[in-house]
Amino acid sequence: MPAAARPGARPGATPQTTPDAWRAAALGLLAGGFAVGVLSGHKRLGGAVPIITAGIAVGCAVPVALASRRPPISPEAAAAALTRARAKPTFSIVVGARDEAAVMRRLVIDVSCQDYRAAGSTPLYELIVVDDRSTDGTAEAVVAAAAEQGIAAVTRVVERRGDNLPDGKGAALTAAQPDICKGDVVLVLDADARLEPWFLRRAAGYFAAGANAVTARRRILDSASGWLAGAQADEQTLDGELNRGRWAMGGCSEFRGNGIMVRRELLSRVGGWRAEALCEDIDLSSRIAAAAGERVAWALDAEVWEEPVRTVGNLWRQRLRWAEGAFRRAFEHGPAVMTSSELPIAARLDFATYVCQLAVPPVVLGAAAAAVVTGRRRSLASIVAGYLGISAVLGWDSLRWETGPDGRPLGAAERLGRALRVSMFNGLWLFVVPRALADLAMRRGPIRYVKMDHDGAGDPAAGASEAAR
Repeated sequence: MPAAARPGARPGATPQTTPDAWRAAALGLLAGGFAVGVLSGHKRLGGAVPIITAGIAVGCAVPVALASRRPPISPEAAAAALTRARAKPTFSIVVGARDEAAVMRRLVIDVSCQDYRAAGSTPLYELIVVDDRSTDGTAEAVVAAAAEQGIAAVTRVVERRGDNLPDGKGAALTAAQPDICKGDVVLVLDADARLEPWFLRRAAGYFAAGANAVTARRRILDSASGWLAGAQADEQTLDGELNRGRWAMGGCSEFRGNGIMVRRELLSRVGGWRAEALCEDIDLSSRIAAAAGERVAWALDAEVWEEPVRTVGNLWRQRLRWAEGAFRRAFEHGPAVMTSSELPIAARLDFATYVCQLAVPPVVLGAAAAAVVTGRRRSLASIVAGYLGISAVLGWDSLRWETGPDGRPLGAAERLGRALRVSMFNGLWLFVVPRALADLAMRRGPIRYVKMDHDGAGDPAAGASEAAR
């Protein structure tokens, strides 16, 4: 056992299962959305369906885009708050890793290079790595890298061992509950995460400014390597605009898995990490919203870089998990969020709207069936065009954050091309969501968590210019 290892970690709960009530709800959503879509083929009623869906989409998208320009805490305000702070917040950086020896050394080096330190260069952070049943020497790689980089004193490895343990990131994190963390803030990173030296300093500013929950801006490494990687990079930028706008409007903005930051006391208050959570980020987002009325701040200038999913098959499996996780979160925590006395009505309406937009893909499925049977395709084309069009408009707007290699804003032609690319990429959800609902309704047995492979390509220094190409 490595010298830094800590045995006896909590293994987590039993593998995730699906209550019958959730199965019925999933089937009802799938059938109900399909039925609404079928109405689009009706001679008299058909025209109303695309008009209603387009109206709802525009009514939600435009206010969010405008609000994203006025965040409650700007990067400048966060930096100023940290400068004024008498006591700077400390961090516990938690990483769940299973067979990640190939990339963990790079992350340890990035952590060691953080310039967020006290007088005498004492790190204002600790690193806790959960070695989740690795067989490739992940723990040994972490311990060796920490010693080489001079942060062994603030690095711990927690070994998660046992038979028949649930898989997944949320399950791994149960071995590093808030009671073993020493920092004021718990920061969760994926094993393939890459950080620039100022990451923690910039993130700390948001907590100094009063935030209790913050998520980093996710960036994609090696985004110039192909269409798929580039589309994922712009998808993250678009998602950042949506949630930054929701935050500014007082809505239930959400964490994203790589770069979750939450005050340790708040995490402890809501029960820590849950092995049952298929998507630990939105699961925690809803729990802190319902229990404490907390909204997640989006730190545009605190960037976490990660590898893209490089194959269509792996991307499909990842998005299926995300979609099913979103429905599970809605079924499990939705009632508590919608009835929470800690949340204003605006936040609850935002949550309901965000969940309801997941019903659009089943509507499209029904409209497609109606088009095949009736031969009337205009309504289907209108719904799909509206769905993709809104994605393109929001993609165009969010790309104002991006710059070219010369540091200037993107040219109109490149910006338009990338907006259209991310719109087409988002069309994947039209297929993923119905399949996720069907799986949730009909699959038996525990959920199988598919781990993504990492190849170690790319680095943050080159990432910004690559993303701009």
